[in-house]
Amino acid sequence: MTVATRAETGDIAAARARTLFVLWATYGSFYLCRNNVGPAVPSIGKSLGITTIEMGFVLGALKLGYAVGQFFNGQLTERFGAKRILGVGMLGSAVATMLFLVAPSVPGVSAWYVMCGLAFVNGWFQAGGWPPTVKIAARWFPVEHRGRTMGILGTSYTLGSAVAVFAVGAMLDAAHGAWRVAFVVPSLLLGLSYAHTRLRLRESPPETSAGTVDVHHERLTLRDSFVATVGNGRIWILALALFGVDAVRYGFYDWAPTYLAEVQHTGPLWAASKTAVFGLAGAAGVLVSSWATDRFFQSRRAPVAALLTVTVAVLTIAYRWVVTLGTGPTIVCIALTGFGIFGAHILLVGTAAQDFAKRGATAAAAGFVDFMGHVGAFSGDVVTGFLRARHGWAGATAWWAFAATMAGLLVATLWNAKPPTVGASPARDGTAAPQR
Repeated sequence: MTVATRAETGDIAAARARTLFVLWATYGSFYLCRNNVGPAVPSIGKSLGITTIEMGFVLGALKLGYAVGQFFNGQLTERFGAKRILGVGMLGSAVATMLFLVAPSVPGVSAWYVMCGLAFVNGWFQAGGWPPTVKIAARWFPVEHRGRTMGILGTSYTLGSAVAVFAVGAMLDAAHGAWRVAFVVPSLLLGLSYAHTRLRLRESPPETSAGTVDVHHERLTLRDSFVATVGNGRIWILALALFGVDAVRYGFYDWAPTYLAEVQHTGPLWAASKTAVFGLAGAAGVLVSSWATDRFFQSRRAPVAALLTVTVAVLTIAYRWVVTLGTGPTIVCIALTGFGIFGAHILLVGTAAQDFAKRGATAAAAGFVDFMGHVGAFSGDVVTGFLRARHGWAGATAWWAFAATMAGLLVATLWNAKPPTVGASPARDGTAAPQR
C-alpha cells in the first residue's frame, strides 16, 4: 500500500467516524419530540380533563402518523434523497410539537381533538428520520461493518429515548406539573439539531476514496421501490415481528410512568427516572445483540431476536408483581426488559432490514418494517389504554406479553437465514448484492 493510498484510507475512516457521529446525534434528537408526551400524561389529564382512554388515542395518533409516514417516506427517500427527507422531518416535527401549546385555545374544538391531530402530523414528520438514516449508513459502511455500525447507531434512539423521558420528567417536576414545558424545550432542541445536521452531514462518501462502497447508484422509481419491498417475504416477516416488539416498547415508554406513579405513588421526576432505565439498558442491548449475531451466529439475526423477545414476554408478566416490591426490583425488571426489547428492535428494523432488502431499496425496506412496527406501537398505546381502563394493569401487561411472544415465534421462522456473504460485491445502495 502506497503512502497516498494509506492517507486516502485514513481519510475515509475519519469521514466514516464523523458521519456515524452526525447520524447518531441526528436520529437520537428525534426522540426529544417523540417521547415527551408519556411523562406529561398525568399532568395533561389533570389540567385539561382528558381521560386515560383519550390520552391513549393521543399517544396512538403519533404512532399511527409515524406508521403512515414510514410507508411513504421510505419510498420518497429512495426517490428524492436521504438528507432532504431527513431535514424536512426534523423541522416538521419541531413545529408540530411547538403547536401543542395552542391545543386548549382553539375556538370551538376540543383540546383532545387538536392534540390527536397534531400528534398524527408530528408522527408523519418523525417518520422522516429512520429510512434516510439507514440509507446513508448503507452508503458509507460496507457489509462487513454492518453489525457493529448498526449497534452503535442503535444506541442513538435508546439513549435519546432515555434522555427525553428523564429530561421531560425533570422539567415537569420543576414546573410543578405545568405540561406545556414538555413541548417547548424539546422542539427548540430539535431545531438546533437540524442546524447541526444541515452543516455537517454528507449523504454519500467521496466517490474516489479508497475503501468506499459503490455510490454510483440509480434512484428507483416509486413503483419499483414499492414492488421491491412489498414483494419481499423476509421483509414482511421482519415487519410483522416488529409489530409485536413495538407494541411492547411503546407500551412501556408511554404507560410505565403512569403505572409507577399510581402503584408506587411517586412524582413525575421519579417515575420518569425509573422509566428512563428502559432506554439506558436498551443501549447495552443493541450493542450486545448486534455483536452476538456476528460473533456467535454467523450474522444470523433471527436467533438472537427470537430469544430476546420471548424473554421479554416473561419479564412483562413478572413486571406487575415486581413493582410492588419496591424501587430496586422495579429498576432491575425495567432494565432487563429494555435490554431485550431494544436488542431485538435494532436487529429487525436496522440490521436485518439491510440484510434482506432488494438492490437499491434499503430505505424503503427499513421504512416498511418500521411502518408495521408503529402500527404495533399504535395498538400498544390504544389497547393498553383500553385494557388498563377495563381490566386494570393485569390486562395491559398480559397484552404486552402476548405481543412479545408472537414476535418471537414469528422471527424464529428465519432462524437459519443469513445475509449475503460478507465481501460480496456491493449493491448500488451500499448493501451486498444477493447471492445467485
